[in-house]
Amino acid sequence: MCRTPTRVCVIYGSESGTAERGIRNICKKWLDKKNPNFVIVDTLDGRTAAMEFPLWRNNYDILVVATSSNGEGDPPWNFHSMLCALYLAIDAEEKPLAGLQHAVLGFGSSNFDTFQNCPRIADKLLGECGSRRMVMRAECDECEEDAGDSKMKVWSEAVFNALQTGAKGKNAEPVCDWTEPGDQLLDKHDEMVGGAGETDSMGTIGIVCIIVGILLSGIVAYVINAKSRITN
Repeated sequence: MCRTPTRVCVIYGSESGTAERGIRNICKKWLDKKNPNFVIVDTLDGRTAAMEFPLWRNNYDILVVATSSNGEGDPPWNFHSMLCALYLAIDAEEKPLAGLQHAVLGFGSSNFDTFQNCPRIADKLLGECGSRRMVMRAECDECEEDAGDSKMKVWSEAVFNALQTGAKGKNAEPVCDWTEPGDQLLDKHDEMVGGAGETDSMGTIGIVCIIVGILLSGIVAYVINAKSRITN
């Protein structure tokens, strides 16, 4: 009897493309191995994934998340909505990810104090929403060069092994707390929820301003044309 493959969703947040390229390369290596017992159903940026947030538990068994941080520990532009959805679920005291498992891979540069802030927040919130941490988060530092690559390799192998066992571990205790391997965190709740995420890189306010501007321009043009017809 064939076992149903574990359904995996890969979600990334990437400002410059490093995190996206990194996780896509890892996924390719996973699928190149013999007889993987899982299928990668979707590979999505955080903004797209957030649109499917209520269906995650129905469509997937495991979430593999890779992200960097931007600015003062903020999420990349395509990861805002992801954090916002998680924060809102926690505010509502819900556990929408109960029964799921997750693993987080963090990218960045230790030249910035908050370079792992977004990966840490994501790992923390996923757990608080009910998902089980199946592999300790890896924090890759581009300043470490070979050491960063080594961390990524160790994490990749650990996640692949966990994916092979699939749903067998979903009812077990998390392998560790989100505070490992680092617990320094700058919370972004008010920034994410206060702005309700982002509709796009310009934000809702920018879009509203554009619409109002177009309408006003149309009204002005109509008035000018009307006056011109009367004069003639």
